[in-house]
Amino acid sequence: MPQSAGLLRSPSLQRKICVIIVDDDEDDRHFIHRAFQNVGAKHQILQYEDGEKLMKSLTESEDAQEKIASCGLIILDVNMHRMSGIEVLQAIKGNPLLKHIPTVMLSTSIEEDLVQEAYSLGANGYLQKPNLMDDYNHLVISMQACFLEVPSVRWSQL
Repeated sequence: MPQSAGLLRSPSLQRKICVIIVDDDEDDRHFIHRAFQNVGAKHQILQYEDGEKLMKSLTESEDAQEKIASCGLIILDVNMHRMSGIEVLQAIKGNPLLKHIPTVMLSTSIEEDLVQEAYSLGANGYLQKPNLMDDYNHLVISMQACFLEVPSVRWSQL
């Protein structure tokens, strides 16, 4: 096991926080979820196949407030049907109840215009989707280090 994966097993880092994966490709959602399992993360993982379902879940569901309070990261595919990742990002960052949630954009390709637009709308990261499971594991380790291991004011209020 890589040394960095051992760091993720620290009890202080295993908060009961939620990670949301939004991607219209079931395989990509599976690979990201599997990578969290592979590195020993114990976070609750919620998956949505499109941005409309995510937004309804975070704004209209009975447990929306609980989801928002426990959400530590949203991983958002850029190219989706119905509602693009950029449109979902706009909705998240334009909503005062959601804008604090770190949001990382994932895409198979890195187009400079899309990257710049995502960051200008408030994305906390823009990463290229990996091709190998090992690379998904490294991606998840990096996202954990950047967004899930740092204490936030909101966690102390839970």
